[in-house]
Amino acid sequence: MLPLTLQRMLQNVLSWRPPTAATGLTTTMATLGSQREEGQGSGSGSAALRFESLVNRSIAAWATINFVTDDHSAALEYHRSRIRRLGSIEDVLQCRSYWFFQLRSSFLDQDRLLKFDLSQLDRYILLPIDYGWVNNQDCYFISHYWRSPSHPDPDGTDLRMFQEDLVADTLWSYVWVDWTCMPQVGVNGKRTPLEKYYFGMMLQCIPMLVRDCAFEWRFPAWEPRAWILYEMAEYVLGHLQHVITEDNKPFLLHVQEMVLFDVHPVLDKYKYQCTNASDMDLVTGRLELLVILAKIFPDDVASRQELLDSLSKPANGSVSNVVLGVEINKTEGTVRYQGQVYRFTPTFNFTSGIAGAFLDDEKREDGAERAPSRKERPDE
Repeated sequence: MLPLTLQRMLQNVLSWRPPTAATGLTTTMATLGSQREEGQGSGSGSAALRFESLVNRSIAAWATINFVTDDHSAALEYHRSRIRRLGSIEDVLQCRSYWFFQLRSSFLDQDRLLKFDLSQLDRYILLPIDYGWVNNQDCYFISHYWRSPSHPDPDGTDLRMFQEDLVADTLWSYVWVDWTCMPQVGVNGKRTPLEKYYFGMMLQCIPMLVRDCAFEWRFPAWEPRAWILYEMAEYVLGHLQHVITEDNKPFLLHVQEMVLFDVHPVLDKYKYQCTNASDMDLVTGRLELLVILAKIFPDDVASRQELLDSLSKPANGSVSNVVLGVEINKTEGTVRYQGQVYRFTPTFNFTSGIAGAFLDDEKREDGAERAPSRKERPDE
């Protein structure tokens, strides 16, 4: 069997989507992602200067990223204009249109996973939450256990294994870890209202990251963790290729069981749960939808991806694809296909304020020209 690092690198090569000519050289992209801002240590300088540096660094990265479709120039101009209109990091949280990604050098140099910290913006870039920007050449998604409520990896045990895996892959530049890239609770056990507002949107968009990033994991002994099961299901059912390792094998077997016997029997049999009990309905609904689409389109990953991409935008409560003959309603929890109605736990509440707030954000664009709509995802 190939070494673990080579297995995972091979998986990413097999599922790589070719960049367009406009993306520039991979070596330039990798160098950009590994640079740290000169003279800007953590907490140094004014907030305004740190934010300006983040914006400039992000725009520079966007110019060389391995953009997935051929609409790079138009999308770049749109988001460059949009982010320039934001005056502070608080505006970024308010508009909820950008992911925080940690820079390669910051990730590889740390001894413990960095907690989300807006005073250390030199460790990040922003990537637009639009199709095409996040890709499996430049970006990694880290799937991991939380070893304690106060810190997912207090001793750096998992981090050291992640670093060993990823240092050999010289092409990637950015990494997404929930602890580092989403607002976490403070010493009072709470997020600020603005952080909570941003966090709620990002939670809705996580499926996009799992589908579009290269996927990295390190798990201790198996435990019935529902979020991990969902991430592995998204990884396996959303790609043509996947890697089997000893630590992910139990989850992959349970994904297979769900496709054969449905989701609830598997969750009940192995007693899967979420640390935050309120997340369980969301995770269950996402698993059920993945399984339904896997049964409807068992040999058509591209169609499943296309439908899920359309659903991932938080303002979309439903999607109708005439070509595929499918209607999906996240509010009702229904999939309609060829006269059949398949049901899943609803994952969308249009009255919750999340979708309405997103639509308000879209309206605040002051008449700016919208980026082109996404095209069909290239085959993986």
